[in-house]
Amino acid sequence: MKRFIFLATIFSIVFSTISVAQSSYDLSERSVEPARARLTPYHSIPEAAKGDSAMSRFVAVVEEFARKDEGAISTFTSHFALPVSWLNRQVIVRIGYGSSAYTLYVNGREMGFAPTGVMGAEFNITKATKEGRNEISIVLDRSLPANKLYEPKELAVESIEVFSQPTIRIRDIVANLRLNEHGDGIAEIVIPVKCDALNPKSLRLHYALRLNDTTLVAEGYRELTLDMRREDSLRFACIVPAKALWRADAPTQLRLDLESRIDNRIAECISHKVALRQLELRNRQLFINNEKIVPNLAEYEAIKSLDEVKKFGYNGIIITLDKGAYKVIEECERRGLYVVVRTPIDTTLLGDHIRRGGNPSNNPVWSESYLWRNTHALNSTKGYGAVIGYAIAKGKTSGVNIYDTYTTLKSLLPHHLVIYEGAKGEWATDL
Repeated sequence: MKRFIFLATIFSIVFSTISVAQSSYDLSERSVEPARARLTPYHSIPEAAKGDSAMSRFVAVVEEFARKDEGAISTFTSHFALPVSWLNRQVIVRIGYGSSAYTLYVNGREMGFAPTGVMGAEFNITKATKEGRNEISIVLDRSLPANKLYEPKELAVESIEVFSQPTIRIRDIVANLRLNEHGDGIAEIVIPVKCDALNPKSLRLHYALRLNDTTLVAEGYRELTLDMRREDSLRFACIVPAKALWRADAPTQLRLDLESRIDNRIAECISHKVALRQLELRNRQLFINNEKIVPNLAEYEAIKSLDEVKKFGYNGIIITLDKGAYKVIEECERRGLYVVVRTPIDTTLLGDHIRRGGNPSNNPVWSESYLWRNTHALNSTKGYGAVIGYAIAKGKTSGVNIYDTYTTLKSLLPHHLVIYEGAKGEWATDL
C-alpha cells in the first residue's frame, strides 16, 4: 500500500511538472528578438531616405502564402531567395502581423514562438538559411492558452519581410531630449549596436540629423569595437532649435541618417524619422516642452477616420497595438495627434472574479505574459513623439499582474502616462 501511495505521488509530481512546463511553453516567447523601432537596412542613404523597403537589396518581401487549415491550426507557407551578397551577414525576419500565437519554421527548422502575433515580432533566422531558395512557415495555433488574452477577428499573417544586416549591426534608435534655459532642446541620440560574430568586430558609424531633409542639425561619426555576442551603444548629443521640436500645433519631424562602415566599406544605411520633444509628468499633469497638455482621447475603433478626431473636439486617440496600428501612430505623429498605446490584452470576457483560476489580471500564471506584452509594446513604440502613454490592458478587473506591470512600465518611462481603465480607484493608473 505504501509503495502504491509513493508511486502515485511520484506520478502526480511528474504530471504536475509537465502541466506547468506546458503552460509556460504556451505563454512565454521563445527566441523573439528584443523589441525595437521599425528599422530597415539599405545600401545607400538616398535609397534609405525614400523609405521603400521593396527597393532595398537587403530586403526580401514575402507576399504569396499557401494556407493549410487543420482544425485550430493554420499553416502559412511561402519562400524567399537569399542572394550570395547576404552570406556572412545576419538574416532577420520581421513578421508584422499574425492573428494568434504562432511558431516560426525556416527550412523545416523551428526558429521561435510568439505568444501573440498582433504586435509584430522579429526573429534571427541566420542559422537556418542557405543561399538560394528558402522555405518559411508560420504555424498559427488558435487552441493555445496564450490566445485567451486577446482574440483578433481576422485569421491572417501579413507584412512579412526578411532582411539582412551585418554581423555588427544597428539594433535600435533611442532619442532623449531636455530643454535648456533658452527653450531649445538638448538631444541625446542613443544607437544600440549588437555584435553577432564569434570574434571581435569594429565599425565606424556616420550620422547626420536633418530638419526638413535639408537643414543640417548635427553630423559626425563614432567608432566602436565589440567582441563575441556583445551589445553596446553609440551616442551623440546636439542642440535642437525650439522650432524643430515636436508639438501638437507644429508636429515637426527630423530625419536621422546612419551609415555604418566595416573595413571602410558600407555595411548598412538606415534613415529614420524622429520627433523630438520633452515629455514630463508632474503631479499627475502632462507637459510637452514645458507647456501643459490635457489629453482628450477618442477610442480609435470608435471613429471612422483620423479626420474625425479634431472634428469632434478630441486631441488624440487610444489605439490597441493590433493590425495596422504602427501606420496609424505614424500618421498621428505627422498630424499632431496624441496617442496612448493599449497593449493587446482584453480580459473582459474571462469573468470578473479574482479568486484562484479567475480573471488573468490576478492570476500569477499570467504574470510573464502581462509583462512581456506590455514591455514589447513599449519598446517598439516609445520612439514616437506622439506617444504620450500606455494602457496596460482592456478589462474591468485589477490584480497582481496589473500592479506589477504598472510599476515596471513606470520604472522604464516615468514621464509617460500608464493607465488601466479597470483600476477602480486603485493606485495602478495615472488617470
